[in-house]
Amino acid sequence: MPRLSATTIELSEAERIALEKLLNRNSTAQQIALRAKIILAAANGSSHGEVVRALGVSLEMSRLWRQRWIELTRREIPVLERLKDSPRPGSPMTFSIEQITRLYALLDGSPAQ
Repeated sequence: MPRLSATTIELSEAERIALEKLLNRNSTAQQIALRAKIILAAANGSSHGEVVRALGVSLEMSRLWRQRWIELTRREIPVLERLKDSPRPGSPMTFSIEQITRLYALLDGSPAQ
């Protein structure tokens, strides 16, 4: 049975700089920083196994973010947007958080604000 190799990621200079800037910022969320590390490692030629060992992530996570990066690059989505979570399935909320809070206050007998 042939062994499947990881898909190669080619980064432009601008993409590489944007990913490195995300890693160097103190305000970058840990999830985004980890995903940026996965992409940079993949672009440097690391296999899924090497990424898993170096970053302590699962094989599925390495595969997911490598594949997602490739798909979103084709659609020309900005670097930070490519690293964010995809929208969750399901219908949007019917009530706002403020409305729900007021409803709970009314149910508890507290005066609504």
